[in-house]
Amino acid sequence: MKTFASVTRRARRSGLLALAISNVIAGTAFAQSAPNETVALESGNLDTVVVTGARAAGRTVRNSAAPIDVVSTDDLLATGKGNLLEALQTLLPSLNSAARQSDVEGNIPGVQLRNLSPGYTLVLVNGKRRNNSAYTSIGTFPGQSYTDLSLIPVSAIERVEVLRDGASAIYGSDAIAGVFNVILKSSATSGGVSVEYGQTYAGDGGRTRASANQGFALGDRGFVNLSAELIDQDDAVRSLTYKDSYLIYPAVRNGQLVRLGTNNSLPAGATPNPSEATRNAKSQSNQGTNGYETRSAALNASYDLSDSLNLYGFATYASSDKSARQNFRLPVAIWQRNPALLNVYPDGFTPTIDTEETDYSVAAGLKGQLSTWEWDGSVVYNRDYFDIYTRNTANYSLTYPGAKTDFYDGRLDYSQWVGNLDVRRGFDVAAFAEPLQVSFGAEYQRENYERLAGDPDGYFGSGAEAYPSNRPEDQADASRNRKALYVGASTNVTRPWFVDLAGRYEDHSDFGDVSTGRLSTRFDFTETFGVRATVSNGFHAPGLGTQNLQITKVTPTSEALTAAVNSPVARALGATALKPEKATNYSVGFTFSPTRTFHAAVDFYQIEISDQLGRSSSIGYDFSDPANIRDPNGTPLTAAQRQTIDDLLGTAGITISQGQNYSVNYYTNIGDTRTRGVELTLESTHNVGAGKLRWTYAFSKAETDVLSLAPIPQVLQTLPNITLLTAAAAWDLRYRLPKYNQVVGLFWNSGPWNASLNVVNNGPTKRQASADITQYEVDPTYITNISAGYSFSKGGTVEIGATNLFDEYPDNIPDAALSASSRAIYTSQYASTSLNRQGGLYFARLNYKF
Repeated sequence: MKTFASVTRRARRSGLLALAISNVIAGTAFAQSAPNETVALESGNLDTVVVTGARAAGRTVRNSAAPIDVVSTDDLLATGKGNLLEALQTLLPSLNSAARQSDVEGNIPGVQLRNLSPGYTLVLVNGKRRNNSAYTSIGTFPGQSYTDLSLIPVSAIERVEVLRDGASAIYGSDAIAGVFNVILKSSATSGGVSVEYGQTYAGDGGRTRASANQGFALGDRGFVNLSAELIDQDDAVRSLTYKDSYLIYPAVRNGQLVRLGTNNSLPAGATPNPSEATRNAKSQSNQGTNGYETRSAALNASYDLSDSLNLYGFATYASSDKSARQNFRLPVAIWQRNPALLNVYPDGFTPTIDTEETDYSVAAGLKGQLSTWEWDGSVVYNRDYFDIYTRNTANYSLTYPGAKTDFYDGRLDYSQWVGNLDVRRGFDVAAFAEPLQVSFGAEYQRENYERLAGDPDGYFGSGAEAYPSNRPEDQADASRNRKALYVGASTNVTRPWFVDLAGRYEDHSDFGDVSTGRLSTRFDFTETFGVRATVSNGFHAPGLGTQNLQITKVTPTSEALTAAVNSPVARALGATALKPEKATNYSVGFTFSPTRTFHAAVDFYQIEISDQLGRSSSIGYDFSDPANIRDPNGTPLTAAQRQTIDDLLGTAGITISQGQNYSVNYYTNIGDTRTRGVELTLESTHNVGAGKLRWTYAFSKAETDVLSLAPIPQVLQTLPNITLLTAAAAWDLRYRLPKYNQVVGLFWNSGPWNASLNVVNNGPTKRQASADITQYEVDPTYITNISAGYSFSKGGTVEIGATNLFDEYPDNIPDAALSASSRAIYTSQYASTSLNRQGGLYFARLNYKF
């Protein structure tokens, strides 16, 4: 994949990046050695008091016992990205998006922290648990549900605290890789409005964002802070191009339409269809950026009922309409399956899977002081639901013209009640240098999950193309509750030695109890150098969607069932109740802060996860040819193996009839993994003339290995191709993300002027072709984002900028890694990476502060 030009380009860019970093560090060293420095420098986010990851008060980024990042609203806006999720990915090298997905998964973005599933990262708002999406991943992260950060309005955010460490002992399930805590704005007086427009260099992908925020004082006892935001993103289509030799219409022979040959070649004795002369060679349009519109709002409020009692509450709301383009359906395929449909789609069609999502969270609480005890009681209600539609499509089993081309596919609905009571007090202990902070509490959570059926025409027969409607037999309505008790203690044992202990016990109504613990410590050898370490265990509870998800996919020639793990057919094939995924985390690092304005940290970590979720192999066979019965992988079956499958399915009342191709799989715990990594962060702030310059550098590298696999169920051990983790799936688990990531940031302001530069370097990415397991490497990318602004005297600000300044696109897949059919279809194909395929984008923003 590497040419001389690409290697030279990469070396030149690496050199430029290294030179930029070395110059900045050199400048830092020079500035620190200046003997007569009299102007105090601000310390950026280093001295922000953080509330995430420890129940002890007063910890900052600089003196925290675990690695934590603080990202301000200004940092988020300077990236020029469309939403919170995209902005965080630009700023934090440990946070990556998965490669582009299709189907419903393309509308539910997930991010990975430390090369782990998005399901292992907990999201909080104002320290309270936020719900996951109602969607359960089928392919990319099998069985996982996760929070969509893009639904939280940036206009409502004061800062985001990102704990890069396990914290299940503090927060419960999901906090294996880390925690995002979104802190909402709490100003009682200030506010502003903002309007932004951006467009790709190619002239499409227009993005409009409008937002407003305002704080209101409630006398001298409290505040209400309100925010609203609208984001309207248009499609940025980056089509693949069909080769001239690849035909898309049925050929013509003796005046009659006929099938095409191998790889859509012209069959003997036939002529190309006249429509080929005017065809659109770029009909395959499911690359680039999918359009969406998100409307969101937030409220944050607090009121002192007395000197020792405070009433508080907050709420967020988002409504989002998203559309994901699917593979183009060729006219020749339409003609072969339902000739009458050509009257509706004479030139083929591109289905879209559209979601209309609503997500909201409401929290209310009281906190106060009783004698020397501080307490905080709260109730949170979270809900996420969305309706799914397949549009611009067809069900080949219906009679056309006149039949439906748009289908309602059903609803997914997840809701959650969480009640907390936290109590804390400090005790003076003569043996300790600081008071012993003791905390304890209790939590109750109730969850509910529903999967509702869709339009019968959408699942009739072969079902709608791209995404058949949910069937009645696949509906679900499930709930569970959990109870938790937790305790913590922290103190400075000696002035330089800080210790933080936490323990938690949880009991779940569906799979039992789990206990977790965490020990975090820090020792400051000097005022500038400290060492920190954490050891903890954590868990991720199998979601209600995971346990109850069932999907039936039917085509004219096959039926594939993803069976609920507790269903009769799954149990007949060896499925057992899902166990919680459990983790053991170790981390050790050091911090170095020689001045108030410079901070460096290096952290090494290891995360071992046991009983990781995955999907079983597909079990069944193709009975279309009685003389050549094959399993779902195409391997011939012996009479004994076929009989074994028949016997197993028969216990669940399923019989494979002649002419049928039937297979079943289910979610299961597949085995154990280990992820090791290192993270480096540098940050410094300087006076430069009359202005201020802050620079940051961050590096992250993680590697995942599969340690062991769970045993194959006894009833399946005589069948071929039965494995809990195929070679392709293991490769994807290990190498979803780049080998390393680097982020360099420069933030400058002087009087009314400000500017920022952000360079994101994604290292080489390993990929494996599914056709023949050919392995290849995608070259590193360097994405540059810039912005500059000017503030007027009466509160107005104008900003302009560009993301992906140099218009970078992913590499193409090398020919050696393409199947014969793929080589016959397209002139080139993008490699699968986390880099989007829309190219560069410029934007302008107008702000007005009240």
